[in-house]
Amino acid sequence: MIKLAESLNYFQESVIREMTRMAIENNAINLSQGMPDFSPPDELITGIKEGVNKDVHQYTVTYGRPDLREKIAEKLKKYNKIDVDPYEELTITCGASEAIAASLFAVTNPGDQIIIFEPWYENYVPITYLAQATPVFVSLSEETYQIDEELLKSNINAKTKAIMLNSPHNPTGKVFSPKDLKTISDLCIDNDIIVITDEIYEYIIYDDLKHQSIGSFDSMREKTITISGFSKTFSITGWRIGYVSATTELMNGIRKVHDYLTVAAPSLLQFAALKSFNLGPSYFKDLINRYQTNRDFLYNQLTKLGMRIFKPQGAYYIFADISQFGMNDIEFANFLVKDGGIAVVPGSSFFNGKTLDKNRGSKYVRFSFSQKLETLKNAIDRIKLKLF
Repeated sequence: MIKLAESLNYFQESVIREMTRMAIENNAINLSQGMPDFSPPDELITGIKEGVNKDVHQYTVTYGRPDLREKIAEKLKKYNKIDVDPYEELTITCGASEAIAASLFAVTNPGDQIIIFEPWYENYVPITYLAQATPVFVSLSEETYQIDEELLKSNINAKTKAIMLNSPHNPTGKVFSPKDLKTISDLCIDNDIIVITDEIYEYIIYDDLKHQSIGSFDSMREKTITISGFSKTFSITGWRIGYVSATTELMNGIRKVHDYLTVAAPSLLQFAALKSFNLGPSYFKDLINRYQTNRDFLYNQLTKLGMRIFKPQGAYYIFADISQFGMNDIEFANFLVKDGGIAVVPGSSFFNGKTLDKNRGSKYVRFSFSQKLETLKNAIDRIKLKLF
């Protein structure tokens, strides 16, 4: 019998993607996976057509188109307050997920520990295991998802290599404050730890809050790997165009992994992504208004149904406590997709299951509100029909 890698024993296939498959099988409204059901900006579609006409079909250099890296570097300096060399400190990847994988593979050795805040986006833990590192789960507070400084500090030791940060946060919508980031940065400096920060939802922030990158702190310049991409901001989740920035020393390692992991991101889509830089401030204002309208609608409707919810400050998910319905998260999600025609994600897929009180995630499900408002209204009608 062929023996598979032991690291595969520590995780399963994506629950989020499985719920999308179940949505298709049951002809359900898909509020599980964060993918919009509307088209991206016309400028990007035009970019694809232009790229086809210009025969942009072959490999780019493995680090990505130089002109795209130059544009991203300008954006990082203006929006994130991070000054990077586009030629030595920036790489285009196949989505933010590949950037995370390349970063973890580049910096970890067997036995290293990676601190992951819980709840967490489900990709982080499997990639940590595949990188032969060990995840260490640090729970965020239950109702407000605050970072407990003493708890975080108590989980740092000589084996701690990096802290995985995600803000705006998936699945809760938490936007970590400058105080939170200062807490993390101080601990990283004191203990010589790297931060790998996933900022893919950086433009989707509500209630006049502002995004801040921990890599913009002077003290963190040498210790931060900053990851983002185009998929969420421009509604092109299937294009898989992400990027990672870090100092030359860190980037040299990340690039080695990236080179053999994927060679290069899709050349045609890199070309088309350049067109996103032609979009003015009104696009980003409209983006926030669209999703804030969706958030407010879904939050109000689910709250009226009795679900307890932390009101998202960013991203486009609602993490709802469904314990009043007498079902755990998996039972609730299966019931909704098969009988109600709505797909959501069971909350336990965002938890280790061995921390706090048994499995804290079993009373939550995640709803995506990245869809059209009309889609959300139809979903609420179905939920009311089945639950009440």
